[in-house]
Amino acid sequence: IIIIMAENDPTPGSSSSQPICASGKKKKKPRKRGKECAAFGCSNTNYVLIGGKEVPSNITMFSIPTKVLKDPKLRNRWCTLIKRQHNRDGFTMDENRVICEEHFQESDVIRKSPHGFTLQRPKLKKGAEPVLHYWNKPKTKRASPKKRCFTQTTQARKKTKPSTVDSTNTSTVAAELRTEPDTQTCDATGESTPPPKQTTSSYGQTCRTFVSVATQTSVHETPIHIVDHDYTYKNNSDSIESYKEYISTLEARLQSCITENRKLKNTVQELTDEVTEFRSRIFSIFTFKDDDKTVRFYTGMPNFSSFMALFEYLEPKARNLEHWRGAGSGTGNKSYQQPGKGKPGPSRKCTLIEEFFMVLVRIKVGLFNKDLAFRFGVSESSVSRIVTTWINFLSYEIPLLFPTPSQSRVRHYMPPQFHKYPTTRIILDCTEIFVEVPSAMKAQSETWSNYKHHNTLKSLVGITPNGQVTFVSEFWGGRAADKKITLDSNVFAFLDPGDNVMADRGFELQDILPPGVDLNIPPFKGSRDALTAEEVQETMDIAEVRIHVERAIGRIKNYHILDGVMPLSLAPVAEQIFRVCAYMTNFQTPLVQGKEHVPPDLLEIQEVHEI
Repeated sequence: IIIIMAENDPTPGSSSSQPICASGKKKKKPRKRGKECAAFGCSNTNYVLIGGKEVPSNITMFSIPTKVLKDPKLRNRWCTLIKRQHNRDGFTMDENRVICEEHFQESDVIRKSPHGFTLQRPKLKKGAEPVLHYWNKPKTKRASPKKRCFTQTTQARKKTKPSTVDSTNTSTVAAELRTEPDTQTCDATGESTPPPKQTTSSYGQTCRTFVSVATQTSVHETPIHIVDHDYTYKNNSDSIESYKEYISTLEARLQSCITENRKLKNTVQELTDEVTEFRSRIFSIFTFKDDDKTVRFYTGMPNFSSFMALFEYLEPKARNLEHWRGAGSGTGNKSYQQPGKGKPGPSRKCTLIEEFFMVLVRIKVGLFNKDLAFRFGVSESSVSRIVTTWINFLSYEIPLLFPTPSQSRVRHYMPPQFHKYPTTRIILDCTEIFVEVPSAMKAQSETWSNYKHHNTLKSLVGITPNGQVTFVSEFWGGRAADKKITLDSNVFAFLDPGDNVMADRGFELQDILPPGVDLNIPPFKGSRDALTAEEVQETMDIAEVRIHVERAIGRIKNYHILDGVMPLSLAPVAEQIFRVCAYMTNFQTPLVQGKEHVPPDLLEIQEVHEI
């Protein structure tokens, strides 16, 4: 008997051969949840409870078709196929029963739409039946065992008569297994046998071959190898050449993989460069966040930090906004608009920050809806709904950031330019924007402005001495008088006794001012030929500080959505647009700073306007 043992094989007592001990407790089977398959012997469900958590089982459940439930013959046939009986043993074939996909042929299941998209919920074809069950599946046959290889040496071994081995020889062989390679064994006659041969297997391991005295017929007999059970011995006559050829093949494949890897790396680098260039061209606030001039040009905000600060203030309320979809669509609060709830349905194409950026670009730069739709990858109708929704939202939220300052606060921050008028609380003036000619004759008459010689909408604007917009009235027709707008706009509600109102000559408000409130307007020439020297100086002094309301209105008009003629399609939100533009100017640098002097050119413009 030939015994081959690798020196580096683990011994039976080593740790590597010991089995891994289990805890001894039986693993709990996962509990199942959801609807269970109605087929007999099937326990598939929608969900599986593992570790206290419900995990989808990824098995599609099909409801019983309505046609089957309505037709008694089809219903009985389906009951027969799944080995059930209708209204027997607590089973009822109704719309609440489901059958899993494992009982239907794959050709009867529709998994893709006609356009090639994968359906989230597969469907059954018409005429499909649950015909696949464990009792009708064909049983797999066991593969036949491989034939063992018997060599001539094995057959020659059978012809050799085995000799008896006494206990001495047995102990000698057992001792040989525990001896070193240089020891020798003795047979029954006392003759010593040669030491075991050192051989090298095909796996590079050194093996020792022991020859038992029980199978030796002569000293010169060749050892007999048992080929059918020898798992370590291999014929090494031609293995070196085959290994060399195999190594050459692997080297060629490795070189091919290296070349292909280089090509793929170049392709990835090219695609990365294209993506980087594409992202740099995307019209987004993040594209030019480091360029304050560009941010100010597109949004009216002084820088990116101010833009983000305003967005973070509005974001919690803007999450549950309902897009405007026509008159009457926004009546009543929705359930998802309550605190802590999110809007259901698919996510919108644009994120909140993209919508906010879109609206600011619309009012600041005046881009058309079609242009914005192309830039943001949405439809024109979507742009219209987004702008209308956000304009109404901002017209309510932005003024809350700039409440009317108190009398003490206004006087504490009074600019030095108002040293001659230290009690000034508010500076008033009206402004007009052109509007498209209405089709109704009455609307044409009400919006016609003799001053602008065009159909206009008029609003009253009030600012503090430092240039902050604190009041914006609703829109009136261009023919409305300044005094009428001032009286009906309730602008004097927040004035206190001792305050002073500064306005233009057209604001004759002495008879409508609250008690204790004074009016400061330039003097009138009346029927005289000219003003006195004192009146001229007073007119210049008032014009020097009243010019700031003109500058504030100029800032409002820098929002180019107010340029040109406003279309009638924007008339329902024209008032909200103007209010948002007016209060957005307060985010810019202060209009009156420190010891600022009015530029001479602005003063000349004001003098011409007064004349």
